Amino acid sequence: MKKIFLYSFLTALTCATSLLAQGHGVLDSLGKEANVLVYSNPELAIEKAFELYQLSNDDPVYQVNALLTVANGYAVLKEHDQVFEYALKADSIAEVHKNYTDQVRVLGFIGGQYQRLKLGGRALTYLDRAYNLSVKYPLPDSLEFIQGNILFVKGLIKKDDLGCRYALPYFNDAATVFENNKDKKTIYASLAIAYNNIGDCNFLIEEYTEAKKNYTKAIRYAEEINATKNIAYSKLGLAKLLSKEERYDESIKLLEKAFSSIKDVNDTQMNTQILKALSEDYAQVGNDEKYNEYVQLYLEEEKKLLEEEKKTLNRITDELEIESQEKSQNQKNTYVYIFLFIGIILFFLLGYVVNKIVKKRRKIAASKEKIKKSSTKS
Repeated sequence: MKKIFLYSFLTALTCATSLLAQGHGVLDSLGKEANVLVYSNPELAIEKAFELYQLSNDDPVYQVNALLTVANGYAVLKEHDQVFEYALKADSIAEVHKNYTDQVRVLGFIGGQYQRLKLGGRALTYLDRAYNLSVKYPLPDSLEFIQGNILFVKGLIKKDDLGCRYALPYFNDAATVFENNKDKKTIYASLAIAYNNIGDCNFLIEEYTEAKKNYTKAIRYAEEINATKNIAYSKLGLAKLLSKEERYDESIKLLEKAFSSIKDVNDTQMNTQILKALSEDYAQVGNDEKYNEYVQLYLEEEKKLLEEEKKTLNRITDELEIESQEKSQNQKNTYVYIFLFIGIILFFLLGYVVNKIVKKRRKIAASKEKIKKSSTKS
């Protein structure tokens, strides 16, 4: 089963962090409110995050938190260009101010977004940078869960490359880290996403009892923060389990509820999966009218999804090409400087040699003239 919430996992984790600065009650409250709203109302979360940025008085901690929340909101809305724009701006601020904790968060976020686009190599570049920084500059205890972020996304990459049996240890380790930090309610989104993905892997390797257990856990945590999309995704997983047991009517009811709950949320990926599952279940119960209706809706959503992903991948490809050209130009410039430097050295060296030769010839000529004069006198 192709997962939805693996795509936005890192955004939820990085933006769930409580603001570190003290004595800024209004800003702290605004930041936390924006984070909580990300999944239930991403547009409002973005609006409040921009307000936080404006009120930050150039405090880099608040600025990074605001920008990550903005990027997270756009990730939920699948507006990929804005996701990278605000994430990279956050990275720049954290790096300039040498705020290593925030930098780890931002790099983890960006790595997660590249994983979302199935660019595993690019994702690992950012994830490894994040991990290395977290080792060199240990995270405070309150932010230990960020290590779970890195473990989780590495698990996603393992799943893509090698399959679920290799990914599950990473997912389970990540869930353990989050469980150890669940005193912060903002971690609940991370727990819900983790257990949904563990459930997916359980389903794929036919551990159906474990899958049901993990989808149920995901719902429990998601309901605590009204994370509508997480809940809908868990219900999609449970519905697939019901279909496996040929309990198609129950599966349809669950899927209809899930689809209804996210009708106002712009998530093409989620809509595609639920509509596909509904069409398959209606086919199984022999309801041709509903089958045709949901197949048509599914195909429409899938077309939109492909267009979104094509647009994003084209933009990423263009960025990589520009980056490659810049590296090539920089390398060319380096060679030019090297050759110029060598040329200058050779010029002065040649000048020095020519000068020595001229002086030597003058000296020889003077000696010859002296000898000639001496011979004439004799």
